[in-house]
Amino acid sequence: MARRRERQRPTREQTGEQILDGAAQAFAERGFHGASLDNIAGRVGLTKGAFQSSFRSKEELFLALYDRVILRIRERLATALHSVNGDDISLVDALRGFARNYPLDRDWYLLNAEFTLYAIRQPSIAPMLAERKRRLLGDIAGTIEDFLCRRGMRLAAAPERVARLLMAIYDGNLAQSLVDPQAIAPGELLVDLGEPLLRSLIQPDERPRSEEHTSELQSPCNLVCRLLLEK
Repeated sequence: MARRRERQRPTREQTGEQILDGAAQAFAERGFHGASLDNIAGRVGLTKGAFQSSFRSKEELFLALYDRVILRIRERLATALHSVNGDDISLVDALRGFARNYPLDRDWYLLNAEFTLYAIRQPSIAPMLAERKRRLLGDIAGTIEDFLCRRGMRLAAAPERVARLLMAIYDGNLAQSLVDPQAIAPGELLVDLGEPLLRSLIQPDERPRSEEHTSELQSPCNLVCRLLLEK
């Protein structure tokens, strides 16, 4: 007689992902304030005690969700950067790739906006949210720097400041498109305005470099990129 296979218990990591999925659904339906820990625990089939062994508060849950969003954006930015590494790619194509791979939807926008207002009113929470936003901005700034460095170019302004401005454009655009979807699409302003904005801030990188790097910047592909940027 064959022995029954023992049922494998989910790992702590799997349970954590399950809780985050349930929290995302609960927050989407009821909002950050409307969803309770009991409701979230019930969605994932856990007792409140078992649930709180992983997360002690809704604030911890949201910040964990934000960490997961950062990881997903980082992965998708890497995918977008890989897809636009051709030497003749234009800035507008790069921005379209970024907008296409930026995983913010209506549910996340509403939750993020609600929690941001909550954090502004809670001095103990605001620094934790700010640290995560800085990490996300750092990833975006690094992507822009990498894209330009490959082409022998650099920004005339601090990359992190440029990333903040691009994110403000994208988030503001998303809010407008959610209110009036017939008038404007998500990511539209980033493509229409981000491209001329970046062009105005991009310049040849003429800082001292090693001979190897200098010869690399004079390669035909980089000369082509400079001509594209000067159009």
